Amino acid sequence: MAESSSSIDMSAMPKFPSTNLTILAIDTDLKVLEFIEKSCNKNSHQAKICSESSNAVKLLAEKEIDCHLIIMELNMPEINGYEFLEFLDDEAIDVPFIMMSEDRTLASQEKAFRLGACDYWFKPLFKYEVFFEKNHFLSPMMRHHIYFKRIGINLDSLKEDEKGALGYDSDEEAEANDDSPHSDEEAEAGDNSPRKKE
Repeated sequence: MAESSSSIDMSAMPKFPSTNLTILAIDTDLKVLEFIEKSCNKNSHQAKICSESSNAVKLLAEKEIDCHLIIMELNMPEINGYEFLEFLDDEAIDVPFIMMSEDRTLASQEKAFRLGACDYWFKPLFKYEVFFEKNHFLSPMMRHHIYFKRIGINLDSLKEDEKGALGYDSDEEAEANDDSPHSDEEAEAGDNSPRKKE
């Protein structure tokens, strides 16, 4: 990991679209895909849905889609979420990835973060339409690009105002938002977790 930094050059941050995002959603549950597509459309995002992970691999490998974010169910047949993250790494496909699952175990979350997921959402998602608003997506997207790919900043070394500038939740904000699909146990994840608290 890169050396800790107490200041951030915000000009080095990646530029995200100012309007809508293209989101690749992967799940065998058609109701979940329908919910994601409807939520994306409501918030002016474009959703590309896949019910088979092998189809998503083909889309990405053959550059048939240029997406800004991937949301995927962990327990997929053929290629599960962990294997999909390994595929993204092997192919150097630099796209923020959110894992979603009914599996709330710490081990599952730690493994997802270790392999490069920037967030982990608990299912069912149906009451979390608000998470498809663009400002909610920017935080995990920024976390992906800063922590995992671009700069390698140790987030624990940042001051609270710097974390806020990156869209990184403070301890107080995270505790206030405990009715979210994010992991309550994420704070206890290992050193590779982008949401690790001190």
